[in-house]
Amino acid sequence: METVEKFEAGTIVIEEGSYGTSAFIILSGTAEVFKKAGRGEVVLAGVGPGQVFGEMGLIEDRPRSASVRAVTQLKARVIDRDQFNRLLSSRPAVLIPIMKSLFERLRQAGDMLAENTAAGAVHHPEVSCEVLLEGQTQEAQEVLKGKKLLIKNFPFLIGRESAEAKTDVFYNNHLAVPEKKPYVISRNHMAVVNEGGRLWILDRGSAFGTVVNGREIGGAHRVSRALLDQKKNQIILGPATSRYIFLLSARAGT
Repeated sequence: METVEKFEAGTIVIEEGSYGTSAFIILSGTAEVFKKAGRGEVVLAGVGPGQVFGEMGLIEDRPRSASVRAVTQLKARVIDRDQFNRLLSSRPAVLIPIMKSLFERLRQAGDMLAENTAAGAVHHPEVSCEVLLEGQTQEAQEVLKGKKLLIKNFPFLIGRESAEAKTDVFYNNHLAVPEKKPYVISRNHMAVVNEGGRLWILDRGSAFGTVVNGREIGGAHRVSRALLDQKKNQIILGPATSRYIFLLSARAGT
């Protein structure tokens, strides 16, 4: 069933720092995207009919990066993750605005990468290496069924187990971690990345972040990646209080 909501002028539809998993396609009216700046705010963009906001909530389990306020009376189609997956098979045309918006974000990310390269960033070809993953706590050992996991292919993606893994187009993991509420692990939580033989932990937009050798990344933190610079690296999925604690050790590939 399609969900359409109306918002009066001045209504905050999305609040910066809040959690949400819905995207909004504007049917009529206008809205503005803004961020807090000191005691005031900065307007980042205006959006109108046919345009989309909040789409990153479909693929990220992290706080909203900006607020959205209705400038005029606003009418919008609201699509959450479950609706997205249903519409993908029954009415895919409805999702075209969202897909276009996501693709635009990817394009912008590519442009940023190109700018960094032009500014002098050096690309290193990937060097073969392997990673051994083992559980440090009972909970982590149970995830790996008491064994050590040899990782040869990168990026290696880790996230919370999902019953809808086969039908959810946004779910993508090589290692699925079973967890009961209250969750500390996000559906798409972190990745082990090989860049020129240097191994990094990349937080994939998790809600509570990842702790790498005592350093917090992701979640509410602006830093989203950390270099694995020790012989054995401790990785905590979620906050420092999480019981999902693993050890990662790297070795040269064969």
